[in-house]
Amino acid sequence: MPRSLSTALQTQVSSSATKTAFLVELQLSSTIRLTDWYSNVTYNSESYEAGGSFLTVDAITETGQLEVNEINIAFSNVTDQVRALVQTGAFTDKTVEVYLAYFDANDAIVGAINYFTGQIRNVAINENIDNSVLSIIVSSHWANWNLTKGRHFSDESQQAYSSGDKGFEFATQVK
Repeated sequence: MPRSLSTALQTQVSSSATKTAFLVELQLSSTIRLTDWYSNVTYNSESYEAGGSFLTVDAITETGQLEVNEINIAFSNVTDQVRALVQTGAFTDKTVEVYLAYFDANDAIVGAINYFTGQIRNVAINENIDNSVLSIIVSSHWANWNLTKGRHFSDESQQAYSSGDKGFEFATQVK
């Protein structure tokens, strides 16, 4: 995907001393914006909250091929708000945008590029006495390439697809 960078961002990217941070936007039922920068960041008139809660974003490689890419994003010290959204299932098919922001020598944001955009495929919370870590696997839009559109997860739909299959016989009775 071609990208156009502003002159200021091109200059900063070429600089010998480049400072970067990830900006993560979770578009859940309420949008959550986080960063791994040491202070809050404002980008495109949106505020990204700092606080050391951001652990890792996997590296990705662009190949130019049609393939399903996915990344793992991990957060520590998960807030009650985020935990509640995950526990209620509010993450299903929600969009996540990850930007790579560049800062100048004065720690002012110069600009950001889109690092990855996709839908949440899986979420896990690992809690212990000292910490709470939220791991989110985000897949590109190619992840549902083989999804049959208009299909419902009901016994009637399954019978039309595979007669005699009892896999969805009680689908209406479970959450």
